Amino acid sequence: MLDFATLPHLAIEGGTLHVRPWPPNQTLPFGLTTTQDGARGPARLWATVRATFAQTGQPFVDPRNRAELPPLPAPPLLRTEAALLANWRLSGQCGLAVGLDHDGRLHLAHAASAETGARGALVAADSAAEHLWQHTLQAAGLAERITVVTPGQVVAPEFDLLLVDSPELQPWPRLERTLERSAAKARLGFPGGLDAAAAARWARGLGPVLGCIAAQQAPRLVQLRVPMPNAARETYGDAWHRFLCAYDRFAALQPGAGFGTFVQQARLDPEQRPALLAWHEALAAAAFHAHKATLVGELLRRHRGERILVFTPDRQSAYALARAHLIAPVTAELPQAERSGALAAFAAGRLRVLAGPRLLDLGVPDGTADVGILVGGGFGSAQRAARLRRIAPHGLVYELVSHDTLEVGRAARWRTAAGTPAGLDRGGR
Repeated sequence: MLDFATLPHLAIEGGTLHVRPWPPNQTLPFGLTTTQDGARGPARLWATVRATFAQTGQPFVDPRNRAELPPLPAPPLLRTEAALLANWRLSGQCGLAVGLDHDGRLHLAHAASAETGARGALVAADSAAEHLWQHTLQAAGLAERITVVTPGQVVAPEFDLLLVDSPELQPWPRLERTLERSAAKARLGFPGGLDAAAAARWARGLGPVLGCIAAQQAPRLVQLRVPMPNAARETYGDAWHRFLCAYDRFAALQPGAGFGTFVQQARLDPEQRPALLAWHEALAAAAFHAHKATLVGELLRRHRGERILVFTPDRQSAYALARAHLIAPVTAELPQAERSGALAAFAAGRLRVLAGPRLLDLGVPDGTADVGILVGGGFGSAQRAARLRRIAPHGLVYELVSHDTLEVGRAARWRTAAGTPAGLDRGGR
């Protein structure tokens, strides 16, 4: 007769897996470390430990609270979605489905919940994406089965299904912490795009690439190169000169190092830090100025009556445009109810224009807007691609780039990395 007091007990405490005691005849799986009373490691190894014990016939106790859910009918899937789901099964219910739109992600999340019969946690990139997913899951009748959380949050042990939306737009340290601390065996990620480095980084926490869906027709992109006012041009030139002087010295001393190395060193070195601050000062001067503000007003008048998203470089510029043109700003410092109300009103067509720096990237459904205005700034090709997906394929995107500044080169690099849209016009003002 088994003595339950001597059997290994599995417990998850604060995102850490504890096995007390660890059987002396069992090999310790990679990632676990021994402790005085057993072994411990990240919660993601829960399924590995269970499988190890099952293969060797080792009895164990797992007191996790796993609520029984009523059966959920599987949803109808498109052919590409069904193929991704089949690959997910073959990969042990783990993997990355790349390039799906929001509806496709919802369909696969629904199918994964139906197949596992488990409670799920969906990691949304920010509060706007969290609101969109909560509304979508409620409409699909999945709100009781799938709970939306944010990056870095510890996922409760009873969630056996982990879904990750747009991991490329989430801070990796916080997302990694969530992946490590989740005991969910079934995992599914929904990146908008992928590169080799990202695939390798996510493989351990989410699984292999299941497939990539080709992007739908992109909206037409018009790049407008905007001259800077004299005062802004002087500010930009002075800051750019201070940065280049320091960076040239850095490049001469470390020829093989790149800009990333410079940034890491400058954050720790008081002598280099002013150069990094000058870099950010130059970026800010180019990202928003009076001529861009005037042009945004002209574009809003030109497209009056259409649904428009204005992507600003920061919240100050969002508020400035909101005051000048009587449009609704969406920023993280606004109350949650106000942000959610504005996003819902835009999705329903009651509001025609929204302006904001980050929360619009994922806060409205794909293809909702007719016109997008990229005022300036930004954080790379992944964010650029997410913003373009908010605009309908028949729509139009204006990219405002300060003439003869670093914005020109950055826009070209991000456009190449994200994939060139169907049409690209360049214009001046």
